[in-house]
Parts: sequence; structure tokens; C-alpha cells
Amino acid sequence: MISTELFQQLVQCTNDSIVVTLATPLDPPGPIISYVNPAFTTLSGYQPEEIIGKSTRLRHGPKTDLKTVALVQTAMEAQQPIRVELLCYSRTNEETWLDINIVPLRNTHGRVTHFAAIERDLTATKQLQQELTLMANTDPLTGLLNRRRFMECAGTEFSRAQRYQRELAMVMLDIDHFKNINDARGHLVGDQVIKAMARHTQTLLRTSDWPARWGGEEFAILMPETTLDGATNLAERLRADLATLTVKTADESLQFTVSAGVAARTENDHHFMALMERADAALYAAKHAGRNCVHLHDTRETRAA
Repeated sequence: MISTELFQQLVQCTNDSIVVTLATPLDPPGPIISYVNPAFTTLSGYQPEEIIGKSTRLRHGPKTDLKTVALVQTAMEAQQPIRVELLCYSRTNEETWLDINIVPLRNTHGRVTHFAAIERDLTATKQLQQELTLMANTDPLTGLLNRRRFMECAGTEFSRAQRYQRELAMVMLDIDHFKNINDARGHLVGDQVIKAMARHTQTLLRTSDWPARWGGEEFAILMPETTLDGATNLAERLRADLATLTVKTADESLQFTVSAGVAARTENDHHFMALMERADAALYAAKHAGRNCVHLHDTRETRAA
């Protein structure tokens, strides 16, 4: 059996943070910290004299998940081990994701006197996961949703609107004569125009709307709880605003216009693609009507500059 001295050396030298708390109290002001190893200080920034005798709740912050905290307390009250991932905060208020494995410690009589938490820093792993998720779901040029993620969100919103008989509308936008911009001024300028359009579009949308770069110079906006008239008004405002937007390049400034098609969900729609096809057909009609206009899927009306 390993000696106490060797065990203490092992705890002192391990790279994992170790926190030991008293078994009671568990409600505030508990759990009370009775020991931390050097790795804890490296990870959290707290010196032992600053944290021993204090509650582990000192490390919680605005983004700490209280449901996970409650699960931990329930397990400790039942004197059961538990392993969780929890966002905690360092002494300098930096966010740190932790993989925390908590186990009860019993004395020679079998009574739980302490809990030991073995903590491993997951922050870099979490950041990588977030970056990979962002890359998988967004367009790298504009930061808007990419086509794949947009279709996933659109399918979910369409099912919700269909189930609860809610309004749902869609706007398709296309930069007019974009090929001429690329051919005359180069793809870098074309990219600037696309980014400028994406930025301005986002400023006019609600947090509940779903904007996406559909492909090339074409954009899509899905608008839950929105009527055909409401989506048309938004499309017209976008068209008018974008026509006055100036994109400054290294050598010059330029302006551009957009065409838009608008459609809304009907009772006859059984899939999101039916809505999208009508919005796309309306966009095609707007282009043939002379561009720089908004076309509705169910009328021949255009609203032009």
C-alpha cells in the first residue's frame, strides 16, 4: 500500500487540479474548501491562503450553468460520485471550462468527511469545438449561415410554423450585375461588396430571423412570424438602403443594387422547398422586370426605384 507521504507527493506533483472540500455544509456558504494542490493555483490563479476556508461557489460566474451546479449538489447530498463539465472563473475573472470528477472521501468508520474534486482544463478543447462548429455552419466570407445550416434551420422553422399554423416568409436577394463588378474590378472588390451587403442586411433584421449566403452573390432570409406584407416591406427597405450604400475600395468607391423575391408559407406547402422555390421564382421575375426591384410570388407587382 502506498504511504501517506508518497500519496501527498503524488497529489502535489500531478498536473490535474485537486480541490478537497468539507462534507458539510453543502448549502451556502458551503461547500467549504479545505485543501488545494499547486496545480489548482496554476489553473485558477488563487493562492491557497486566498481560497481555503472559502466556498467553491467563489469560482462561479454569470455563465456558470446553475442546473449543473444543482446536479453536483444533489450527488454530494446522496454521497455519490459525479463527473460534469462546468464553466468556472479564475481569480482574474477569465472563463475556464473544467472537466470535474467529484468523489466522496470516507474515514475509517465509513463516514463521508470530505469530497475531492479532480479538475482538468477543457478550455482549449471547447474553443476548438466552437471554432469547428462555426466553420461547419457559417459562410467564411460573410459570417452568415451557409446553405447547409440554413436548410437545417429552415426545415425546423417550417415544421414549427406548419404545426402551430404560424406565419413564415422568405426573401431571396441577388446583387445586380455582380459578374460585371468581378470582371471590371476583380474578385477582391467583389468580396468587399458581398461583405458590405451582408453587414448591412444584418442591421435591419430581428434576432429571430435567419439570414444566409445561399451561394455566390445570392442571399436568403427566413422570417418566422412574418406575413407576406411584412417580408415585402423588409425587402423593399433593404433594396432602397443598399442602393445608397457606398463601398470604398483602395482605388475608388462604388455602389450597387439588388433584386429581391418574396414568398410566404401557404396551407398547400408540405415542405420548406415549396416556399423557397416560390421565393426563387419571384427573384427571377424581379431580375427580368429590370432589376433593382422587389417581386412577390403571387402577383405581377414590382416595386422599383
